[in-house]
Amino acid sequence: MRKRVPLNAIRAFEAVARHTSVAKAANELCVTPTAVSHQIRLLEDFLQVELFERRKSRIYPTPEALANLARIGQALDLIDEAVLSLTELGDEEYRKLSVSAPASLASLWLVPRLGHFLAGAPTIDLSLRTYLNRADAETHDTDLKICPWQGGGAGFHAEPLVDEGSQPVCSPELAARFGDDKDAVLREAPLIHVDRAPQGYEGDYPDWNRYFGEYGLRRDCAHGVRFNQSGQAVEAAMAGAGLLLGRSLLVAKAMDEGRLVPVAESYPVRTPYYLLSPYAPKSRQAIDTFKDWLVAAARTETPLQAA
Repeated sequence: MRKRVPLNAIRAFEAVARHTSVAKAANELCVTPTAVSHQIRLLEDFLQVELFERRKSRIYPTPEALANLARIGQALDLIDEAVLSLTELGDEEYRKLSVSAPASLASLWLVPRLGHFLAGAPTIDLSLRTYLNRADAETHDTDLKICPWQGGGAGFHAEPLVDEGSQPVCSPELAARFGDDKDAVLREAPLIHVDRAPQGYEGDYPDWNRYFGEYGLRRDCAHGVRFNQSGQAVEAAMAGAGLLLGRSLLVAKAMDEGRLVPVAESYPVRTPYYLLSPYAPKSRQAIDTFKDWLVAAARTETPLQAA
């Protein structure tokens, strides 16, 4: 005889553990936060164990609860799949996919490639959201996240996706103003600065101070036009506004098209990106399809061009 486990309480536990938030779990389950809290207490009474630790305004699963979260999520997925298979409407949920990514990476690297994905998976309805910082990213309740950090939070795991280098680039027109003398471009061309490193990135994120500190060639590198988003900086470089320490993923298309040209060797530190995905996804088929395509797309990235 099967033991009568409280399934509603288990769903509440899984949602709270995944979001580390009673309010977000309540919103997902379409119930009140009070009802979710009641279900958590019911499950703790049933199991006679503490499932969560409360720290300030957040709630986190205990190590024992977290260790079983993936298995519980997989079990709930099997139940959902079995029930949804009884109706044709079941397929609709599994065609929906939401992805979040840094704004510049999304517009200059991901979006130009999405046509290939959609052509191969025409039944998937993709929703893409962008963010400018880690706090913004963590408010996005998306199926997958592309991030320059590894910490996925409860219910998420991170896997390496792609990394990028940084290399001085400028428009062919700007290079021509200096007689295509690359040393002269490095020493004298106006500089384009990006003031914001990817939020959550740890390490010596490349900027002009670090680049010229590594290679010399120029002492005064404080002047020049400044941007808080890399996408705008790339547009300015293509327009001939100055010399940019371009991120390889963001400038690859412009370099392939000849709108930007390399001026010097790349900075010796690469920036990693990770793919964050849930242990218990809501739309496993769509997620697996997109992940396989995204990993394959990342593997096709070409190295930085020789200056």
